[in-house]
Amino acid sequence: MSKAATDTLDKVSAEFETEVLSELQEGRSEALSRIEASRKETEESTSKILETSVKQAESLKRQIIGAAELQARNAQLRSLEKAVNEVFDMAMKEISESEGAAYERAMVDLIKQGLDVIGHKASVSCSAKDKRAVSAAIHKLNSSTVKLTLEDKHVETIGGVVLSTPDGSIRFDNTFEARLERDKATLRKEVAGILTGSA
Repeated sequence: MSKAATDTLDKVSAEFETEVLSELQEGRSEALSRIEASRKETEESTSKILETSVKQAESLKRQIIGAAELQARNAQLRSLEKAVNEVFDMAMKEISESEGAAYERAMVDLIKQGLDVIGHKASVSCSAKDKRAVSAAIHKLNSSTVKLTLEDKHVETIGGVVLSTPDGSIRFDNTFEARLERDKATLRKEVAGILTGSA
């Protein structure tokens, strides 16, 4: 082979080698670039997944704590309600067992409150147990301006009175049960305050 052919062959071979090396280098750079981009993308995705997981875990933690606090609060309210009802029951039992002069004075006060609502002429009803005390209270209150009559028909109650106008158009229930029901919200708040120590 001639020197010129060898030189040409060497030149072409060198150019080809350079071109191949250049393409390989370019391919390598591109591959490294893609790997780096993929690594960054993976890191970002991983970071977002972790961030989302942390947020979800925090949200779930808050929900669990909130639900537990709500359950504890509800249990506390149920216990408090039970205690308040027990106090009301004890008070009603104690009232139902009352008698004597203090009880007669209480009947006088209950009748007076009824008269303030319906006027100075009224029929008074009570339980069979309270008939004597109510009769004594009516006797004390009857005057030239106050006209009270005791009804023969008894009322089912643990104590107190029911007053009606003579024509029956107005009725005022001042039994212990009715009074408790009217004042229950206020009393419940006061009793709850005493029981929790916040009163």
